[in-house]
Amino acid sequence: MQRWVVEKLSYLPKKSRDKFYERLRDRALLRTRARLIESGVDLNSLSDEELEVIIADEEDKLISEYKSRGLIALLALLGISLF
Repeated sequence: MQRWVVEKLSYLPKKSRDKFYERLRDRALLRTRARLIESGVDLNSLSDEELEVIIADEEDKLISEYKSRGLIALLALLGISLF
C-alpha cells in the first residue's frame, strides 16, 4: 500500500515530497507518543528499533486514512453517498 503512495509522490517536486514526508513523520511521532502514554509504556524503556517499528506502523495508518479521506471527498464531490 505504501509503495503505491511513494510511486504517486514521485511525480511531485522534491521539495513537496520532503515536506509531505516530514509532516507525515511528525504526525506519526505525536500519535506514537500518545499511544505509548495511554498504554503506560515509558518511551525510554523501548529500543530505537522498537520505536521505529511503532512509528512506521503509525505512518502506514496515516497513509491509509489519507487515502480513505480522499475517496470519501471524491464521492461527496460526485454526490454519491456510502449510506
